[in-house]
Amino acid sequence: MGSGARYVYGKNSVKALLDVHPDRVFKVFLSDSLKPDKRVQSIQESARSHRIPVQTVPRQKLDQMIRSYEDQLGSPPETDGEQANHQGVIASVAPKALLDMQAILKICKAKTEAGDFPRLLLLDGITDPRNFGAILRVADAAGIDGVIVPKHHSAGFGPGVSKTASGAEETVNVAVVSNLNQAIQQLKDAGFWIAGAAHDPKAVDYYKQDYKMPMALIMGSEDKGLASLVRKNCDFLVQIPMRGTVDSLNVAAATAVLLFEMVKR
Repeated sequence: MGSGARYVYGKNSVKALLDVHPDRVFKVFLSDSLKPDKRVQSIQESARSHRIPVQTVPRQKLDQMIRSYEDQLGSPPETDGEQANHQGVIASVAPKALLDMQAILKICKAKTEAGDFPRLLLLDGITDPRNFGAILRVADAAGIDGVIVPKHHSAGFGPGVSKTASGAEETVNVAVVSNLNQAIQQLKDAGFWIAGAAHDPKAVDYYKQDYKMPMALIMGSEDKGLASLVRKNCDFLVQIPMRGTVDSLNVAAATAVLLFEMVKR
């Protein structure tokens, strides 16, 4: 399998991938017009056993995903031998194994024992692949120990992510969790302080905040920001003061400002 985030499609190809590299599959997409058969049932059972989300979408959505993929690749990706025939099945695939919370916490524990503060990034509702890819690039540049994303309402992996990540999708530790608020609680139990990025009367200008502690930063979506419960679970909020005419930054740009400040301090 080639490097980079990608789509693998076709019933046989996706089933083989689930058999060999289930830890790299972020999500499986099935067409809503797909007729059940033994291979489809086997894919669903395998995904379920590995706790991989399966999402049913219109066939036109799958067609669009493949067209976009082939446009960026310049050649067909792995298939069952028929160009652009996804057979109603596509897998979103990371270039390396996706982690869980225990693996991320183990990495952070080693850093703490080495006398340094671990730094993590959590993403709440980042669904645009280009933003996700750009954020991974920032996380790599800032030396963040890991990025935590929920299984649902996330961009996942694909050509759009690779294009903007510029290789960072292969270097950054990414953990996938079922529930972001439960992950936040696990981090708190492990001694982390949780900072949420938000324009809020209670938010502190980011450069005034003390970051000398195990720290996890949460970035929300550009349109909705942090979910209400996620915001409530933050220990404090930070904001970037806007001194010009625009009222906010692109989420990837804002992530860069905050992460580099957090690492510097």
